[in-house]
Amino acid sequence: MAQIILNSAAAILLAAAFVTTLAAALRSQNQALQKVRVRVRNRQ
Repeated sequence: MAQIILNSAAAILLAAAFVTTLAAALRSQNQALQKVRVRVRNRQ
């Protein structure tokens, strides 16, 4: 019984980590698509 609970907890933690990683990847991909204006100063 205890082993079933531990296995279930481990599966839930792995699923949560996967969902978190997926959400972070999608969020960073959306930020990469945005155009950002950058000013460059000439070196003299």
